[in-house]
Amino acid sequence: MFTRCFLPHCPCESTSPQDSVIIDVEPCAAINARDSDIEVVVYRCCWDTQGSPCRFFIEGSPMDILSHLRERHGVVYSADADIECCWSPCSMDRRLKMSSITRHIARHLGIQFKCSRCGLTARDDVVRDHIRRNTGCADAAVQLVHGSGARRIVSA
Repeated sequence: MFTRCFLPHCPCESTSPQDSVIIDVEPCAAINARDSDIEVVVYRCCWDTQGSPCRFFIEGSPMDILSHLRERHGVVYSADADIECCWSPCSMDRRLKMSSITRHIARHLGIQFKCSRCGLTARDDVVRDHIRRNTGCADAAVQLVHGSGARRIVSA
């Protein structure tokens, strides 16, 4: 069952499932949900630099992850720089290249990709390489597989 927005005098006129939950999302995710017919999926950020994980919900694209790290956590991107993963919890015992931090965080989020032909599930670059090298999968598409903590924004 869907209900009207419960905020008094809200002009959004949106509907949402009765069991919906209000979450803190990055403003760009809320705008994407409001202004687009495309489903917006977000994940809870667990970057922790002060003894308490962030808990904002972010979209899972590399650009959105980097933007969130820069704007909320002061991470300055430099491709050759090393960075410690501050995800709570993270078992990585070494520093990462900044150029691979979004791929690493995508693993924390559970984001994977799948070959539409044979079902191989892996990172995006691995699935693309698989499709390019295997003639039986040459006409396959790369499909996004959301992580188990994904939340769909149904109204903004």
